[in-house]
Amino acid sequence: MVILANGQLTDVAKARQQVQAADCLICADGGTQHAIRLGVVPDIVVGDLDSIAPELKAELEAAGVRFDTYPTRKDQTDLELALRLAVELGASRVDLLATLGGRLDQSLANLLLLTQTAWAGVMVRVVEGAETAWVVRGGQTTYVEGASGDTLSLVPLTPLVSGVNLEGVEWPLHNATLQLGSTLTISNCLAASRACVRVGEGMVLVVHRSAAQEPS
Repeated sequence: MVILANGQLTDVAKARQQVQAADCLICADGGTQHAIRLGVVPDIVVGDLDSIAPELKAELEAAGVRFDTYPTRKDQTDLELALRLAVELGASRVDLLATLGGRLDQSLANLLLLTQTAWAGVMVRVVEGAETAWVVRGGQTTYVEGASGDTLSLVPLTPLVSGVNLEGVEWPLHNATLQLGSTLTISNCLAASRACVRVGEGMVLVVHRSAAQEPS
């Protein structure tokens, strides 16, 4: 499942491939404009619809698009509402596109959405061009598929992250402890096509940047 937010699309061609291949496309309000730009029709639009012209809404409704409309004065962002809907619909994996760019507060909030326990059992990823980010929680193991030379960073999200093991990279770690705000695990590199990240306690954000997908 794919959710289009209202941030910046850093790689239009890749985004088009992703939304065309998705079994369900949810647009968080202004993300609908991205869908139109990509030449696709969303399955569901969620939000207060302050970024959608009435003419476009009427056109999409005529095409069978479902609208979940909320008041402007609400307690969650449109993206959070869209992600909650995706989980309610039974998604096992959700890719969030166009979540960054523009306002710093919204970009940070969109990244930190990944930490919510409500979807701890769902693979939720932020995909921005050549970069993909997801959360690894205590007791979890994740594998990063890529190529030698790809950039791999771990960003601590809790005051302490212990039992961190990092294999298949230029600078491996064994049973390390990371502190919130530490840059120790920023800009590592894959040593082969696969790396392994294990976390004992705490939570990290894994950020994988594919060198092959970087703009030339």
